[in-house]
Amino acid sequence: MNNKMKFITPLLLGATLTLTGCNFLNKQAEPKQEQAQQEASQQAKEVAQIMEIQALNAITLQVTFSEPLPEEAVKVENLDAIQKDYTFNHNLGIVNVPRLKIGSKSTYIFPVTVQQPDTTYTLSYKGGEAQIFEGSDEKINVSQTKQVANDTFEIESFKEQGVTDYSNIIEAYKDARGDQSFLVNDENKDESGKQYQVISSLRDRVVTLTAEDGEEMQASYVLFTQAADRRQAPKFRLPEGRTLRPGMQYTVTSDWATVNNPTFTATEIAPLTIKAVEPIDDKSLQVTLDRDPGMELFAGRSVELQGDDGEKIQAQYRYSSRKGAVGIFDVKEGTLKSGGTYQVAPLNNWATAANITLKAK
Repeated sequence: MNNKMKFITPLLLGATLTLTGCNFLNKQAEPKQEQAQQEASQQAKEVAQIMEIQALNAITLQVTFSEPLPEEAVKVENLDAIQKDYTFNHNLGIVNVPRLKIGSKSTYIFPVTVQQPDTTYTLSYKGGEAQIFEGSDEKINVSQTKQVANDTFEIESFKEQGVTDYSNIIEAYKDARGDQSFLVNDENKDESGKQYQVISSLRDRVVTLTAEDGEEMQASYVLFTQAADRRQAPKFRLPEGRTLRPGMQYTVTSDWATVNNPTFTATEIAPLTIKAVEPIDDKSLQVTLDRDPGMELFAGRSVELQGDDGEKIQAQYRYSSRKGAVGIFDVKEGTLKSGGTYQVAPLNNWATAANITLKAK
């Protein structure tokens, strides 16, 4: 009997210890689970919620959140990640970062792909509750169009006619825009009650150019030209290698803008002239033209540098680097060889360069 008891007792003791250990571990796990749940709940609360959506026109939304968006959620360099934070139906999407309106705590201008009329859209932010809005077919009123280069034209609108570029009404550009900045309310009316159409970011926008003989081309927006030199005159460029034919009449149409005077007759415009090219370092150079091209007509342009050894290197204009007739170009691949001499040639005939050379540092 005693031997049996000696055998059973360790078993009972082991079982007791096992159960006690399990209970102890369970009690330890419970606070961790509760903490994880609390953290998840807190993170959900910290994500701004969409409160209201207004479709201002075919390419612009106005979105009000429960609180301001964090700084990293409005940085252009984060655009690829930011685009994934917003979930639309019907293949709608944002084309640039949201921009906070002047005087607002959490109302943003959203540039989106072209909406379809009579379509009900939904939008959610970071997996939050989806909000519903009706697509707008309202087009932005543009006054006129004009050729500015052999491959580039502009379309111009005017604040005086009730159309404003978004850069005039957002906090991010307030200081840089100076007296061009102004306050509008949630209905986009100024202090006098004047109503404005809002042109949101034109990144990735296109318009259609139709020649009088029926030829059609899509022209793409040239970055940083939509509100420069105190004008609302974004530039659009033909596909690479294409030029406007002198004497030919062209008409501009768009699914997001109505151009009141949409037709112009192309003329031969003398290309810009490169006067000098100087190195900055082994990856960048300074290009000086014979005159100020204005309105970022440097944008999207490239030059080819051919070394004495026959090596060819391309350099592209650095956006927003223009100071008068001078712009900075960055080498795309490779570096300039120290002490090397390069012959400079503009690509696609946007400029001439007669015997212009670059002596690398």
